[in-house]
Amino acid sequence: MTRLSLHSESYGVTGNIGENFLRLLGTPALSQLQTVIRESVQNIADAAKLGAGPEILLRLRRLNAAEMRCCREKLLAELPDEARSHQSLSSFLETKNPVVLEICDFGTTGLGGPTRADKIPIGTNRTDFINFLRNIGTPRDTEYGGGTYGFGKAALYGASKCRTILVDTLTEEGERRFIGCHIGARFETEERRMLKQFTGRHWWGVADRNDGIADPARGKQATQLAAAIGFPEREENQSGTSIMILDLQTDGEELAVTGQRIVEGLLWSFWPRMMRTTPKKRRFTCRVMVGEDELKIPEPEEFPPLDLYCKAMRAARAGKGNDVRPVSCQRPVKHLGNLALEKGLRGKRRPVVAGDSLFPASAHHIALMRPVELVVRYLEGTPLPDERFEWAGVFLVDREDEVESAFARSEPPAHDDWVSGNMERGHARTFVNVALRALETAAREMGEAGPSRISGRFEAPPLARVAGRLGGALAGTGGDGAGPVRPAGDGGGAGGSSGRSARVSRPVFDRLVREDGRTLAVFLTDVVQGNGTSGYVLVANASIAMDGVAAKRDPSLDRPEIVRMQSSGGELSSGSSRLDLGKAEGRFEIVAEVPRDCAVTVDAELITLEVG
Repeated sequence: MTRLSLHSESYGVTGNIGENFLRLLGTPALSQLQTVIRESVQNIADAAKLGAGPEILLRLRRLNAAEMRCCREKLLAELPDEARSHQSLSSFLETKNPVVLEICDFGTTGLGGPTRADKIPIGTNRTDFINFLRNIGTPRDTEYGGGTYGFGKAALYGASKCRTILVDTLTEEGERRFIGCHIGARFETEERRMLKQFTGRHWWGVADRNDGIADPARGKQATQLAAAIGFPEREENQSGTSIMILDLQTDGEELAVTGQRIVEGLLWSFWPRMMRTTPKKRRFTCRVMVGEDELKIPEPEEFPPLDLYCKAMRAARAGKGNDVRPVSCQRPVKHLGNLALEKGLRGKRRPVVAGDSLFPASAHHIALMRPVELVVRYLEGTPLPDERFEWAGVFLVDREDEVESAFARSEPPAHDDWVSGNMERGHARTFVNVALRALETAAREMGEAGPSRISGRFEAPPLARVAGRLGGALAGTGGDGAGPVRPAGDGGGAGGSSGRSARVSRPVFDRLVREDGRTLAVFLTDVVQGNGTSGYVLVANASIAMDGVAAKRDPSLDRPEIVRMQSSGGELSSGSSRLDLGKAEGRFEIVAEVPRDCAVTVDAELITLEVG
């Protein structure tokens, strides 16, 4: 097996960029791990072959003894002279089972083209290898690409304790290549009574016989090295790239938790490309593994609040829907993109990461994105005043070249914002400013307007569709949610001096279930009993509501029935619309049957046993 040689980059006659390369990414809003995921997958999107969505594997694992021996004897046998780089790499090599993160893509172009930036044959069309591994800040060469600066790769080195990555790639032309890269501090040595300065960039590869520059190992040599370090196998037609971040910074966190953060990071930034309705030629097929265990990645359409964002995304793509607003510039006249907004019941959260999820408890944001459909950032707006509801928006920039390039140029190196301040005066800056002002206004006014008509039908599973209709029904109602309570004495309530303190909260929709071929809606209500009575009866009433308007008096509609009521622990239950509480208090479930393609609302009241 080939033993790789070290090459340390010296400053050229006209200078080079040094160790500050790691600072070029700026200060992203996301964590270091999430920035790595975002930048890496964005690069994969740019490398995808036309007409084929890429397959993406993110694998978190520990290197075994044989793999560490390969590192010490074959891959990193020579270490840089600079003290800090030497120390960090030595520390890695002495670790028994260090953690690594592999970022692998299949069905992409791979890192092809020339391997040296100073030797590019005339007529060369692609320079992926030198753009990723040699050059810094190369402009994008992909139409509607996710990146524009090429600085995102700095995040890969920053996530490594020893600032080192290994790269295994199979090009479209079928050539296997393998190389190692490290970024450290600048340093200098003495040579013939002169100081020789080095940038801090280092490569491990096969030394060129003429000048010692490290080229990648190729062909069978590269395949053997990739297998020895445990990179995923590749068939001859599986072009793409695998990157291994050595000694990943996990801050002592368990790998299972870090793996879940990776899952959440994929959903946070790339859900538009993971939707079921995304065309196959653009859709990401993602896998996340921790060791040999594959983690489940929820489908965005079934993962609140992304379910609302997905609905808005479909409308933004189509340019029509429940609330789609064109965003335009008047001087010059130019369509800038579509803003789609959706409101709905606040979906029950199923956090991927416990405690500090990226996703807010209540959605009130607009996801900003260019035509590449990668989320740039979430523009925060005003929450709806009723906490039972939330809203989500999508702004999709128009594909017209002048417009798309304006927003691309406004992005900082981390691609996590649109900032017009550093742009030259002109149409491009105007486009970005006009759009941001319109979006900020819309985001602010969404919460000020309060719950209103919520969208109707869309392509989704039956229960999800009915849940949407329930959202529409409940949006037209006021009142408190389960928790705060209201007096139950109006219109046949408890009444009398003994019942003034008896209260029942307005029932709040919780979930849909399927039983015996029926769709049932479960509502929650809280009961507080008064003193000096012989107990109460909880009485519930269900009504049909369509698009936020109750239809209680429409004789053409079937009246929904209360199927059962029960205490949250199941101690008390009733198969009707009346439940004898005795002295019981607390939370109760009210279950109503939902007629086909309709929504229901439920009212509840307390009556005394004497009255009942």
